Amino acid sequence: MILIVAGATCREAVRSRAFLGLLLIFAVTALLTRVVGWVSATDGNIVALDLVMSLQSVIGVLVAVATGTVLVQSEIQQKTLYTVLSRPLPRWRFVIGKYLGLAAALIAGQLAMAVIGLAWVWITGASLNPWLLLAVGMTCLEVLVMAAVGICLSMLAGPLLSAVLCLAVYALGHAVATLPQLIDHLESWKRTLAVAAAALIPNLGYFTFRGQAIHGHGMTATDAAVSLGYAALWIALLLVVSIAVFRRKQL
Repeated sequence: MILIVAGATCREAVRSRAFLGLLLIFAVTALLTRVVGWVSATDGNIVALDLVMSLQSVIGVLVAVATGTVLVQSEIQQKTLYTVLSRPLPRWRFVIGKYLGLAAALIAGQLAMAVIGLAWVWITGASLNPWLLLAVGMTCLEVLVMAAVGICLSMLAGPLLSAVLCLAVYALGHAVATLPQLIDHLESWKRTLAVAAAALIPNLGYFTFRGQAIHGHGMTATDAAVSLGYAALWIALLLVVSIAVFRRKQL
């Protein structure tokens, strides 16, 4: 049953206007990055690659937010959730199936954007290196974590509020990555408060490998394993919270 829910969710996400519209925006914007590279005072190839990889992250997160925060709410509004749960399907399997389906759609979207963006900059003169593939993989992990954040928040709030909170988590998640450089400048109680607050936000800096990959710098197997494990722990934690809230939700 989990795979059935996942398959239906994946098809629904891929066919959604938000998914297709944001992919189209990425394709158009990726084409325009070359213009920015040409007028840049620095290496245009580096600028174009940086913009394409950054756009892939931002668009991927927007897709995760736009689809993940409405998955369950749309089921409730369309009355299809009651049909699904009337079968012998535990609620935890429904949540896991929803997440797996969304994750499959997001990974497909990431791969499509990587092919479009990297092919374009390569055709127009930029040189590529194998580390860019690992950077794409790290971006996939970032997007999957944000998808789990979106599903978790959608269990606690309405679609609009959960979407706003998701974007706030995304911004704070990248801000948390700079905390080690700032923490020494904070007073004792402010430092404690900052560390406590940072513990509640996924540190998305673990998945920011784009800059190093563009310049041909590698990542050790240990660092890659730590990033993968960190993403897996956050996804598991967020799904556990989502399941716990969904079990208590009155439908």
